[in-house]
Amino acid sequence: MQKSPQRVTAFSTTRLVSVAGVIAVLYVAVIVRLFFIQVVAHASYQVQADRQHLGKSDTAALRGEIFARDHTSDASPGLYQLAVNKKLYDISLNPSLITQPANTAEVISKILGLPYDDVFARAKKEHDVYEPIKDRVAADVVDQLTASGLPGINVQEQVWRYYPDGDVGSQVLGFYGSDGDTKKGKYGIEGYWDKELAGLTSQALVPKDSKGNIIPESEKYFNLTADGSDVVLTIDRTIQFKACDILKRGMDRFAADQATVIVEESHTGKILAMCGYPSFDPNNYGKVKSISDFNNNAVFEAYEPGSVFKPIAMAAAIDQHKVTPDTTYTDTGEVKIDTFTIRNFDKKAHGVNTMTQVLQQSLNTGIIFATKTIPNNVFTNYVKQFGFGTTTGVETSQEVAGSLGALEKNRDIYKATASFGQGITVTPLQMLNGINALANDGVLVRPYIVDEIRHVDGSVVTTQPKQLRQVVSKAAAETLTAMLTRVVEEGYDSKATVKGYYLAGKTGTAQVAEDGKYRDKTNHTFVGYGPAENPKFSVLIKMYNVKNVGFAADSTTPLFSELAKFLLEYYHIPPTR
Repeated sequence: MQKSPQRVTAFSTTRLVSVAGVIAVLYVAVIVRLFFIQVVAHASYQVQADRQHLGKSDTAALRGEIFARDHTSDASPGLYQLAVNKKLYDISLNPSLITQPANTAEVISKILGLPYDDVFARAKKEHDVYEPIKDRVAADVVDQLTASGLPGINVQEQVWRYYPDGDVGSQVLGFYGSDGDTKKGKYGIEGYWDKELAGLTSQALVPKDSKGNIIPESEKYFNLTADGSDVVLTIDRTIQFKACDILKRGMDRFAADQATVIVEESHTGKILAMCGYPSFDPNNYGKVKSISDFNNNAVFEAYEPGSVFKPIAMAAAIDQHKVTPDTTYTDTGEVKIDTFTIRNFDKKAHGVNTMTQVLQQSLNTGIIFATKTIPNNVFTNYVKQFGFGTTTGVETSQEVAGSLGALEKNRDIYKATASFGQGITVTPLQMLNGINALANDGVLVRPYIVDEIRHVDGSVVTTQPKQLRQVVSKAAAETLTAMLTRVVEEGYDSKATVKGYYLAGKTGTAQVAEDGKYRDKTNHTFVGYGPAENPKFSVLIKMYNVKNVGFAADSTTPLFSELAKFLLEYYHIPPTR
C-alpha cells in the first residue's frame, strides 16, 4: 500500500522544523556560551590563558647603600661605603650529572677549602639533583671552579649585604637580616630607613615559549621593580674610626662594662661620630653575644646623668639673673629640704665659694643655692626647653625620650635633686645636645645623622640644619662657656685640657639606681666642646660601671682630651693661647 503524497509532505515538513529547531537551540547555546566566556567569565579564562603563555618571574630590587662622609675637614669631602651590596655566589652540586665523583670532590675540596670526604659523600648521590656545598663564594673562586669544566657544578649568584668596617659604629647602622621567611633592615639606619632602602620588589609576568621557557627579554615584560634609595650619613668616617678607637681602648683601660661616644658639629647639629661598645659585627649578626649589643645606647639608654647636668641648672639660674659667676654662698656641707638632707659627693663642707667654684668642685649644695629662688615650674620649663623629656627626632631607630619623673610634681625637693642630675633620666644624645646649646650661643639645634637621601631617579633630598629655639640668652650661654672653661682649666676636670686651646666641659659621676636604691655601680660622663671661643665640635663620652677609678674626672676626661686634640688638628684649628 503506497503512502499518500499529503502524508509524506507533512512528515518531511515536521522533520525540517525539528532539525531547524535543534540548530536554532544549538546556535543560541553557542552564543550564550561565547557571551559567558568572553564577558561573564573573561577574567577566569584570561588567567588560564596567562598560565599557558606567561610565567612568573621574581624581580628583586637592589637595596640602597649607606655611606658616610670622608674627610669633612676638606673643602669637598668624599663618600665612604658603610653598607654595600656585594655579589657572591652559592655553590651546589647536581650529582645526577656527575660522572666522576672522586675527581669532582677532589677539585672542589681543593678550591673551596672543604673536607674531601664531605664533598665526595654528596657528589656520589647519583639519583640526587641538588646538594648545597658552600655559599658566599667570591667571583675569583667561582672562576676557578668554572675553569675546571666538570659537569654537575651549579653556581647561583646572590647579592649579600656587606659592612666593610665590621663592628665599628655597627649600632648606628643596624643590619639587614632574616625576619621569618623574608629579610628586612633591623635596628639603626637599616631598620629606621628600611622602606626607602628596600625599594620595590615585584613578581612580574613574562612570556613563555612553546616549551614553557620564560622569555625575559620580550617587550611584553612588565617590570614594576624600583631599586632602593641610597642614604648618606653625616658621620665622618675618619672621626668615627678615631672616636671608636679611643672609646674602645678607654673602656678596656678603665674596666668598664659599657661605653658610648658622640661627636656633634656645634653650630649645625650634624652627628660626626656615634659609637658604642660592646658592639657586634653586622656581617655575622647571628653570632652576637647578647641581643642587647644591637642597641644604640646613644639614643636608647635613659640614665640619671649626675653632675654633668649642673651646667644646665646653672644656665637657668644665670639666665634668670638669680646669680652671677662671682655670687658667693657658704657651703656647710649639707642642705635640708623638708625632711630630706642633701650632701656633697665628698660629704665635706667647703666654706665660701663662688658659682664658678661650685661647678669646678661640683658642689651639690652650691647648685641648689643657685636655683633655690627659681620657681619650680619655671625651672622645669627650662629643662624642657633644653630638650629633656622628649625625643630629639634624630633619624634612627630606638630613640627614647627619657623621663623628668617627679620634677613635674612642682616640689622643692625634686627641683633640688634634678639640679644635680638625680631623679630625672636622659639619653646621651639629649645630654650632649643640651650642653651643645651653651656652645651655640644659647640656641638649641636639632641633631641629625642623615645628610642626604639619593633616589634612583637622580633626585636628592638634603637635610638642612634646624634651629629649634633660643633656650637661654647669648650672654648667659657665653657666661656658662667661660665658667666651664675654668672647670676644665682649674677644676677636677683638668685632665680634659689640650695644650694651646681653651676647652669647656663638665664631668658627672652618678650612682646607678637599681630596685629603687642607689648601688655601688656608677655612670661616668663628660660633655665638652671646643674651641671655647668659637666651638666647632661638642663631645660626650660615657662609661658604665668603671671599676678601677672612682670618678669621671679620672676616666672620661683623658679620653676627651685625646679626642679633642685629634679634632683640633683634623680641622686645622690654630692654637689660641
